[in-house]
Amino acid sequence: MPLRRLGWAFLLAWVFCVFYTNATGAVSTQVWQEGMALGSALYYAAFPLATSVTTLIVIVVAEPHFGAPTNHRALRAAAPFLTAASTPLLFIAPTDPAANAVLFGVGSIMTGVGSALLWVMWGEYYAVIPREKSELLAPISSVSAAVLVLLVSAMEGWVAIAAATVLPLLSGLCLHLVWTDNADKTERRLAQTARTSGKTDARHLLAGLGRTGCGILVVFAVVSIAGMNRADYVEGLALQTILVFSALMMALVAAMAVSGPRRISMFFLYRWICPTLVIGLAAVILLGNDGNIAAAAASLGGRFTFCLIAQIYFANYAAAGRATPAQSSSLGWLFVHAGDLLGVVIWTVLGPWITTSPEGILWVSTISIVVLVVVTMMVMGETSAFLQVPEQNPVEPAVHGAAESASTVDGANAHTADSIGAGIEIASVVELGPNPNSESATETDPEARIAALAAEHRLTPRETEVFALLSQGRSIPYIRDELIISRETAATHAKHIYAKLGVHSRQELIDLVQR
Repeated sequence: MPLRRLGWAFLLAWVFCVFYTNATGAVSTQVWQEGMALGSALYYAAFPLATSVTTLIVIVVAEPHFGAPTNHRALRAAAPFLTAASTPLLFIAPTDPAANAVLFGVGSIMTGVGSALLWVMWGEYYAVIPREKSELLAPISSVSAAVLVLLVSAMEGWVAIAAATVLPLLSGLCLHLVWTDNADKTERRLAQTARTSGKTDARHLLAGLGRTGCGILVVFAVVSIAGMNRADYVEGLALQTILVFSALMMALVAAMAVSGPRRISMFFLYRWICPTLVIGLAAVILLGNDGNIAAAAASLGGRFTFCLIAQIYFANYAAAGRATPAQSSSLGWLFVHAGDLLGVVIWTVLGPWITTSPEGILWVSTISIVVLVVVTMMVMGETSAFLQVPEQNPVEPAVHGAAESASTVDGANAHTADSIGAGIEIASVVELGPNPNSESATETDPEARIAALAAEHRLTPRETEVFALLSQGRSIPYIRDELIISRETAATHAKHIYAKLGVHSRQELIDLVQR
């Protein structure tokens, strides 16, 4: 695995070093402290996040007019340097409160703008590479980020801060190496495909997410709240233990999802992280302060895992033509950062009550569990999320064909209809793909072969979708998650497909497609 493709790991490690842990020490002044005015507490706790959220909103709104951040070389060069330069400013603590506030404010603006641009540009890269590669790179990068934070946590003082400062520069260097001309061309094609659908305005983008985006926001708010209590639990040996736990947890989940035919999905990861959060918050309710270590571990593991989810999930959003790569990535990180901001604000406002009332932390933990369970049930029951393959494809034939003609991204053969992330729907191939009767098309294009067989044997659009996944060796549980249908429905579709095609096993079906 070329190191340059893991550049997102450096960015992820940076944000965990500076904001989500005390690996580099505490920033100049943060969160609620006894005797601090509420306005000052909110300023130090929320201003960096608010700046990042604002930048992401601007990118979503302005992208149709000014293009993606990766389209501008100046932004690709400035973002890592802006993020790196802001890092020391967050840790300098002058004795004069006014000077401290000014330095912190300048650092917050620089870090919010620079890091938001980097988040979006790496999201664009994940959108233009094949889905199977993104599902491999994201877990490896997440685990690598946890290891990097672990290394920084073993340093002290300004040595740790200097190490954290270098991380955005390394991320920017990797982005420069992987963002080739082919990647740029592919991004522009995907953006044009999304614009052709006429649904790239903010109203359509938010409506297209259904309850999923709100689910990410609320769950990340709970993740943030779970990690705010007793910051001393996330430094030193305790932090290093939690980081090892987080790395092992992500590696286990990723290995189970990637090694077999069942791939990573929002729903698969929800089943892992939500019980973990509930256990962490329940430990606080049952054990009091002794349970804080469990809540901190659940919070940190949840942050890593949800960052992994957002990177893959919104890359598929762009590949499906529902938004441009820049807009989809901005939306993903907007929900993550907005959820984190919401959690920080709630904790800061309730800080005086939580620290003075014995029941405060119990109430916060109990309400968080209730909210988490309710939101998880809503998201798991969502049937209109964009990962469901729709019956109608908004992409125009000319644009669809252009997307298929792209050659390579970062040296890899990419962007046939399959390689832009499995988001260009099989149903669209039936309507818009190559002529099923064209022998040359079916010999060179597996999806054309699938379309031809589907037309020949009169498969329904939904059966065609299931047929395409079965031909890739996907399991029934994977198909259930991918198409957001029940296991019984997926099995019934498979039974009907076998009968119509006259095959009796998965291997016979695959052989039929490959002949």
